[in-house]
Amino acid sequence: MMGHKTLFSLLALVALPTVLAAACGSSGAGSTGAASSTGAASSSGAATGGAGGQAGAGVGGEFVGSGGSGAGGAGGMGGAPSSSSSGTGGNPLDAGLDDFCMGKGAIPIPGSGECTGDIGKKTFLFAACSCTGFDANNTVVTDSFSSIDPNKPLAGGSIGVNGNYSAQAATSIKGALLVKGSMSTTNQHDVVQALQCGGNATISHVALAQNDATIGGTVNSSNKELTIQGKLFTPIAENTAKVNALGGSVVGPVDIETPCNCDDPVDVAGIVQAFGGTNDNDENGVAADVLVANPSMPTEITLPCGRYFLSGIKSDSTVTVHLTGRTVLAIDGDIAVAGKLTIDLSDAAELDLFVKGNVALTNQAAIGAITRPAATRVYIGGAQVALAGQFVLGANLYMPNAALQASNELEVYGSVFAKSISTAHQFKVHYDEAIITINGCQPPDSACTDCHDCVNPTPACGPGGTCGPCSTDKDCCPPLVCTPNGTCVLPPPK
Repeated sequence: MMGHKTLFSLLALVALPTVLAAACGSSGAGSTGAASSTGAASSSGAATGGAGGQAGAGVGGEFVGSGGSGAGGAGGMGGAPSSSSSGTGGNPLDAGLDDFCMGKGAIPIPGSGECTGDIGKKTFLFAACSCTGFDANNTVVTDSFSSIDPNKPLAGGSIGVNGNYSAQAATSIKGALLVKGSMSTTNQHDVVQALQCGGNATISHVALAQNDATIGGTVNSSNKELTIQGKLFTPIAENTAKVNALGGSVVGPVDIETPCNCDDPVDVAGIVQAFGGTNDNDENGVAADVLVANPSMPTEITLPCGRYFLSGIKSDSTVTVHLTGRTVLAIDGDIAVAGKLTIDLSDAAELDLFVKGNVALTNQAAIGAITRPAATRVYIGGAQVALAGQFVLGANLYMPNAALQASNELEVYGSVFAKSISTAHQFKVHYDEAIITINGCQPPDSACTDCHDCVNPTPACGPGGTCGPCSTDKDCCPPLVCTPNGTCVLPPPK
């Protein structure tokens, strides 16, 4: 994805419009709200350390600041960076605060020409994507649904693996399985869409590929355990006698694409820095340290729509965050919660959560809404992610530097993109196909180096280095396929 590493050199040149006090739903005449038990926030954004305080006058009732105050409204311990926006100018990608809070248009990243939606729909193409290996020691199930169109025919939810793939228990993949390296299955294994394996395929139990299968290496199978309902494509003629290819075989060179875009990761730290300079903390009286200031006490806050820069989320007790509108949370540190962590969304809310550091959740955690996972996108830049307790995820989770190690049963509504994936218990992913249609702002004739730089309606990177319409499936990023009108979509249901 071209430009993630250089997007933020323009931070000083672009500022977002003034935000939040009136258009995010404040009904009060002066104050933007009052603190919860962590303190009271005034209209200037200064927060005191008082115990409690009256209910806030804005959306959701309780807008929060922790301790201290600062000139110009830099509230909280250490001071939340103030908004650098002014007037109605600034970034032309921002449709204005009224539209922002009403859920219209894209969410721009300060100092760049990109929006959070562009990143989301380029990144979350698979139900599960691993930059290295995928090792499942228990049942794996993927399927899909659409949170915006319940009647839409579904592609199923695909798995992409840049390294090797191993499935030791019964596996049902309603989408495609695309493996750059070798694969091994030792139990019942069913793939509905395309099956691709760049290396050797060791099949030790009954397995079914309901579409075409492409195998670049040697098939190791003692009794034709793999049945292919479509065609087998392979460069090795001997493989044709080791499978049941009901649609016949084609012997010749094969091209196995790398499924997951891991070479050009999202610049999470840069995005957090961008929102550190342009945010809505002061307008809503939210201190940067509001979720780290009282680590021994339960914390519960409600935030209206806005873009917030926080120093971290750390607690030995429970932390509950209620979101009432469109929200960006930029975390300039770690998330470490020993009690239960809950981040929930109202029907009108959506969330882009960017975490610069590591994440450690040692108790129960629930993030997002399982009925509409496309509304929540979580990006983690750190190399350590620990999910020790029961984890309910209604979101799309991006952690390219960290291993997903599921020591407990894990059921995801949305998708997972990780450095590696290993599971000891049942792993289910219900992919929300609406994620690839969220609002972005990228112009159709953008410069590109590959398909990962492009989005519909011009999803293919042309020979001149400009995004344009696709002509064949190879023009689309896997697992997408090309339509007659030149757009790339999830494969039609089998």
